[in-house]
Order: sequence, then C-alpha cells, then structure tokens
Amino acid sequence: MRANRNFSAMAAVEVGMTLLLLFCLTMELGSTTATLNVTRKIPERFYFAPKDIYVKGKLDFEEKIKLNATFSEKELTEDEISRYTVDEKCSKGLPMSVAWQYYGPYAKRKILDDGRIAIEGIFPHLLNRMLHVCCNISTTVKFGKILDSIRDLEGQLDQPNKSYDFSFPITGKSLADESFKDLPFIPFVQAPRVALLVRDETEDTKTSQLMNTVFKAWPILIFILVAATLSGIIIWLLDRLKNPDEFPRPFIIGTWEGFWWAFVTMTTVGYGDRAPKSFLARIFCIVWILVGIIIIAIFTAIVTASLSASIQHHFTVHGSLIGAINGSEELRLGVSLNAELIAYQSISKMNDDLMDKNNHLKGSLIDNYVLTYYSDFVEKNDVRIETTFQHAITYGLSLRANASSKMLKCFRRYVRNHPQEAFEIIAKYLKPLKNPTDEVSQEVKASEGLFFYREKAFQEVLFILGRCDCHEVFLSHQTIQNIKYKSERIKELIREYEEFYDGWLQRVRALEHDGNGATPHMV
Repeated sequence: MRANRNFSAMAAVEVGMTLLLLFCLTMELGSTTATLNVTRKIPERFYFAPKDIYVKGKLDFEEKIKLNATFSEKELTEDEISRYTVDEKCSKGLPMSVAWQYYGPYAKRKILDDGRIAIEGIFPHLLNRMLHVCCNISTTVKFGKILDSIRDLEGQLDQPNKSYDFSFPITGKSLADESFKDLPFIPFVQAPRVALLVRDETEDTKTSQLMNTVFKAWPILIFILVAATLSGIIIWLLDRLKNPDEFPRPFIIGTWEGFWWAFVTMTTVGYGDRAPKSFLARIFCIVWILVGIIIIAIFTAIVTASLSASIQHHFTVHGSLIGAINGSEELRLGVSLNAELIAYQSISKMNDDLMDKNNHLKGSLIDNYVLTYYSDFVEKNDVRIETTFQHAITYGLSLRANASSKMLKCFRRYVRNHPQEAFEIIAKYLKPLKNPTDEVSQEVKASEGLFFYREKAFQEVLFILGRCDCHEVFLSHQTIQNIKYKSERIKELIREYEEFYDGWLQRVRALEHDGNGATPHMV
C-alpha cells in the first residue's frame, strides 16, 4: 500500500510538472505571437482592388495603363460611410476609406502585376504609420475615391456626411491649422518654396539676333556715314591745294578720297595711305579723330547694351502667361504676382503646353516638392528653373466630421512626437533636383550662341566646300600650284625627319643593350 501511495504521488508530481511546462510553453507562444503582431512590418502603401475604387472624372492614367479590370461605378453611400464612426472603425479594426488626388510625391499610383492599384507617397506612408500606432492591428484602408483636381477634392468636403474617412492632400494655411471647412485637419508637410519653371531657348543660336540688333541701330549708322561725308568734304577743301596727289581737285574724286580718309580715321586712326599736309587740315584731323572716337564709342555702347538686354534671362512674371494647377496655392500666388494665369487640371498637361513652342504659355508655378516628382522632365527637356518664391504651402489630411477627439489626439501626438520619422518619410519621396542651367551662367550660355559657326547652315556650307574643293574658285591657278608644291616639300621634310629619328632611336637602343651602355671601343 505504501508503495502504491508513493507511486501515485510521483505520478501526480509528473502530471503537475507536465501541466506547468505546457502552461509555460503556451505563455511563451502567446508572448511571441504578440511580439510578432507588434513588430510586424508596417505597409508603406494602400492596396486596392479596382472594384473598391470609385473614379470621379476621367483620369489620364486610365488611358495610359492597360488594366483588365473595371473600377466601381458608384461611390460609397452615406449610410455605408456613416454606419460606423471613424473611432469605431479604428478600435474594431474595420476597413476605412480614403479620397485622394494624384499630386506628385504626396500621393502617386503604382500598378501591380496582379492588377491591384497601390497608392504610395508621403501621405499613404504616414497614415499607415498612424493607423498602426493609434488603431487596431487589423485596421486597413480598403475603399478609395479618386478625384482629378484639387478643387474637386476640396469640394467633396462641402458635404461632410458623404466625405470619406480621410481626404488628402488638402492645402492648409499653416502647420498650426486644426480644421479645414470645419472638419478636423492634421497638417503633415510644408513645401517651403514655389518654383517658376520656364522654357529654355538658349540652345538656339543667336546669329539672327545679333544681326537684328545691329540693324536696329541704323540711325547711328546713318549718322556715322553723314558725319564721315561732311568730314571728307572739309578735309578736301582744306588740303586740296597743298596735297593734290592724295586729295585731287575734282570735287567727286576729291571728296571720295576725303570720305575714305575720314571713315578709316574715325575707326582705326587711319591706314597712312592718306595724310593731310596743310596746317589747318592737320588741326581738323586732330579734332576729327577725337570726334570719331566718341561716335564709334556711342555706336559700340548701343550695340553692347542691346545685346546684353537680349541675352539676359531675367523672366518677368507680371503680365506673362503662367500656368498653375486649378485650386492650388500656386494659382493664388500667381494672382498676387499679377500674372496672366491659366488653370490646369494636371501638371502633365501643363508641362506639355510649356514645351509646345506654338503655345503662348511662358512658364508654370509648381511647389518645389511636387517639382521633384517631375525631375526627369526638367532634366531631359529644354526648361529651366528661373527662380523660386519663398511661399510656404502646407499640405495635410482631413478627417470625416464624426472623428472622435481620441483618435485626433493620437494622430496629432504622433506627428508631434515623431518628427524624425516624418522627416525620413518625406525625404524618401523627394528626389534631389538639379537645375540644368546650374553648370553654366545663362548669360555665358546665351553669348556662346551669338556666333555663326554654330549655325547649321554655316556648317553645311563648310561641308560642301570641303567636299567639292570649291576653295579653288577663289584662288588663282599659280597660287594653287605654289601651295601644292610647298605642301609636297613639307611632307618630304617630315618623312626625312621621321627616318632620321627612327634610325637614331634604333642606334640608341642597340647601345643600351650592348654591355649596359658600354661600346666595344670603351671596354
């Protein structure tokens, strides 16, 4: 009996130990699962099936992608939207809805191989982070609505009961804003400047511009000719008696020689082929040299000033035809700059019009963060960033009207307590943009195009002359024969020199290999 009792006690102890071990393993497994749930990777995008997206308006990207799926033909009803509050969806892990507009790095599309549409950018990434921290672990964004302009995006907030749970990007006034159209608003990012993008025409040569500038100075050219004519008549009158060889007494011949003397004296202080000899003529010559220098200086200054004005690339905004996105803060900035504005629905269309030389659009206003999204366009096309305006634009997230203060506080606390994470997310979607005109000054670049050797027509003429030896037309036969004879003699001298050099080099190498430089006679 005692043995049986001892056996039962030992069995009970073993069972107890087994149960304790199982309990510990269960707790450990639960802890591991919880840890995995907490540390799971937070998605950076929103993933949608096309049937869960409602498209308001016609988007360009639908025509560009060949998507074998159809979007939803209707948006969420008021009942579907308001069935649960945003806070209830957040706490219970229910699917949420977002409305957005594709706008640069803030929200952009990505088509997946499985046909789903991924929305990535600053706002989806940040919103996923906040949902992970503030909501149930299973809370995701499932339903979406795409709007094709900022005006439509902000306009759908006029009906709070029909607005989706989140709407972005919404333009606010400052990072301290807490509401937009009486709806909760959370500022995310602030673009510090607005860039003025203009068409760059400095690639074209400016020979015609140079000629036009000179021709526009025709009044001073006529004055130069008239002054030289009068001076020629005066010098002929003063010097014809004492110097008839250089200034003949007949009026026509003499005044022509006087005109020639006056003109070359005014420009190059004379060639020496004509020189006054009488006392009065020499006095007049001194006066005319000084007057001529002044006249030529005036002409040079006029041409220089005209060229400087034509090649400088300071773009004037006020009064120019400028493009901006409809409903954007850039459009308001353009109004304040007194520009003639065209409101566009998309930046792509605005860029196309800017590159169209038949279009009268002179420039476009784009915030510097959005411009980084179009860096390839800036770097590959003849456009330049003319200037930037210190005009901060705040972008944020708008929540549905029934969003609770609890969720709002959590979202605001995340933005306030995680500035470094927010900065890293913003920096991730911004591509450093290099202005194509940063390498060379615009004035230098434009002045390089003032010379006709860059003209295509001039290069073609040189090519034709080189192919057909047309230069012989301008030279006499004897001159050509002399050039050919001298060329043959020069070629012969070059051959003799090369033969001498090769022979001398061979002897030096032989000397180096013969006893480390010692010749037989030296040993």
